[in-house]
Amino acid sequence: MTRLHHVSLLTGDAAATIRFYTDVLGLRLVKNTVNQENIHVRHLFFGDYQGTPGSVVTFFAIDRLGHRYDGPNQLGGIDLAIPTDSLAFWHERLQQAGCVVTKTANLLALVDPADTPVRLIPYQRTLPDALTVPNDVPGNQQITGLINVDIPVADRDAEEAFFETMLGQAPEQHQFKLAAGNTLTIRPSLTAGTKRFGRGSMDHFALTVDHEEALPRLGTIAAQHGYEIEEFADRGWFKSLYVRDPADNRIEFATQAPGFTLDEPLEHLGERLGLPPKFEDRRAEIETYFKTKGVDFHD
Repeated sequence: MTRLHHVSLLTGDAAATIRFYTDVLGLRLVKNTVNQENIHVRHLFFGDYQGTPGSVVTFFAIDRLGHRYDGPNQLGGIDLAIPTDSLAFWHERLQQAGCVVTKTANLLALVDPADTPVRLIPYQRTLPDALTVPNDVPGNQQITGLINVDIPVADRDAEEAFFETMLGQAPEQHQFKLAAGNTLTIRPSLTAGTKRFGRGSMDHFALTVDHEEALPRLGTIAAQHGYEIEEFADRGWFKSLYVRDPADNRIEFATQAPGFTLDEPLEHLGERLGLPPKFEDRRAEIETYFKTKGVDFHD
C-alpha cells in the first residue's frame, strides 16, 4: 500500500527556509543539491535523520520569487505528524521562535518564511532512535513525517476518479487512506481566478511505490485512462513517474531506494553539494556558478 514519499514547494529565500526547517522544526537537511531540470536553482531536502521516504519536505529556492496566487486547483500546504502528547511542547516552541500559531485541540497551524501553510497534527507514533535528529528537540517530540496532503479542486469527482484509478482504491468521505496513517484529502476549492506559482506554492507531491517495476505499470494505467504522462525520471536517489491529474497538478510516484546515501555517507548527509552519479561530472561547474551567487554548499 502506498504512502506519501515527499512534498516539493517553492521558496525565494534558501537561508530562511533552512533556518526554519532545521532550527525551528528540527528536521535535518539531508540533501543540499540543485534542481535536475535547471542546475542554477538550489533544491533543499529536509527530513528525519536518514531522509526516510515519507519524512521528506523539499524546496526549490528561486531568487526574487514573487508572491503566489492560489487558484481553484492549488495544492495545499504541509501537514506534518507529531507525537500525540507533543502539542503543548510544539506550541510553546513555535511561539518562542516568533511564529504566529493557531492552536486547536487537534492541530497547530502556522506559516513558514515562504508563507507556506504548515500544520502539525498529532499522530500515534514516535521516531525510533535511528531516525531522530541530534538537536534540541527531544527525540520523543520530533516530527515523524508527512501525514496528509490537501487537494482543493474545482471538480472533486474527476479528482477522486483519478486517484481511485491510480491507487486502486476508493475514497472514504472524499479521503484516500494510505499506509502509515497518511491521507489524501480531496476538498472543494474555495478560490477562483487563475493560479500563479510563487513563494510557498507546492510544485508537486510524491507517493511511494514498492519497486521500480511499478512505474511503467502505473504509466500504462494512466495512458489507458487518458491522463497525461509528463515524464519518467531517474533522480539517482529514487526513480519516478510524473503524471498530471485532472486539475493539472503534478503527481509523482517514486521508488524508496536507493536513497540519499547513494552519494554521501549517512553521518554527512547535506553537508556538501549532493549530486547523483549522472551529474557528478558537472560538480565543478555547479559549484563555480553558485560561488558567483555567494553560495557555498559547505557552509
